[in-house]
Amino acid sequence: MALIALQQIVDEIAAALTICIQVIEYIKVGALDGTFIDVRVPEHEKGRYCTRKDQVAINVLGVCNPNMQFIFILSGWEGSAADNRVLRDAIHRPNGLRLPTRNYYLCDNGYANAAGFLMPYRGVRYHLREWDLNPGGPQNIEELFNLKHSSARNVIERTFGLLKVRWGILRSQSFYPIDVQSKIIIAYCLLHNLIRNEMPEDPFEHDLLDSCEAGVEAGVDCISTIESNVVWSAWRDELALSMYNEWMSVADRGYVPMMFFF
Repeated sequence: MALIALQQIVDEIAAALTICIQVIEYIKVGALDGTFIDVRVPEHEKGRYCTRKDQVAINVLGVCNPNMQFIFILSGWEGSAADNRVLRDAIHRPNGLRLPTRNYYLCDNGYANAAGFLMPYRGVRYHLREWDLNPGGPQNIEELFNLKHSSARNVIERTFGLLKVRWGILRSQSFYPIDVQSKIIIAYCLLHNLIRNEMPEDPFEHDLLDSCEAGVEAGVDCISTIESNVVWSAWRDELALSMYNEWMSVADRGYVPMMFFF
């Protein structure tokens, strides 16, 4: 198991998102998701590392900011582990994922709609490819929310995609032991961040398009559980309604934007 936390101090994020705080009272810190990295394990351990699609892999949890830089990585969980279980482990580790209250990450339906982790509405079209296959604007509040959510959360999928495009070892089974492989993944994530900082034009990012902070200040209350709750779901409904009302007011003026961001 390998872990690295590179979260920015939340006060810095808050300063850059003052307008968002005034409108929705919460701050989006980034987006999170899990990805599978193929590995080789002894025959008697394959069951633990086998995913639902019979892929022998480890489950890597990643969190990134809007600039496609990793701010947290947890690598080493078996491929059979549920995303929510991996996230719980990340939160409860001594140097794990930290999220002060009244902040949130965007995540998909593999996680719980719990305080600090905002997921889309279930049973409503969500992924951008679904909108491409079924053109037409959102038909209701939930569809609009999901489209905006998907557009913003897509940054973590593109970040993982860029990581794998750049380093081929992450696209095929490695002969290294699991603990070594996990450290290799962490190292590549650090190199990825360095490249994002130092290289304004990244040719691998164009290839990707063609083919498809440290700690939190002491004394800050952090989220320590990820249980679904009525209050958080109600806040999501309020946020979705305010987005829809704003969207409709723009539509009434004769212009309907089709790209949305949180």
